[in-house]
Amino acid sequence: MSQLASEKQRTNVTLNAKNLAKAREFGLNVSAISDAALADAVAQAQAKAWAEENAAAIAERREWIKKNGTPLADVQVLRTD
Repeated sequence: MSQLASEKQRTNVTLNAKNLAKAREFGLNVSAISDAALADAVAQAQAKAWAEENAAAIAERREWIKKNGTPLADVQVLRTD
């Protein structure tokens, strides 16, 4: 594991008191759950940013396929038609 992946940093987070109490009651690791949720949110934000940054190229490629068909479609093994 890289040093960056294993590095931890303390932070303050405000949580709903009832949720925190229930999590503690069930012995849930709030830090690990929070870190996983944050990692998921970051991945989603990165994917959205990538899609927005590449929207023009994606649209251009889709238009090309619409006009010209899928490259190598004649040798495609799995057909959907």
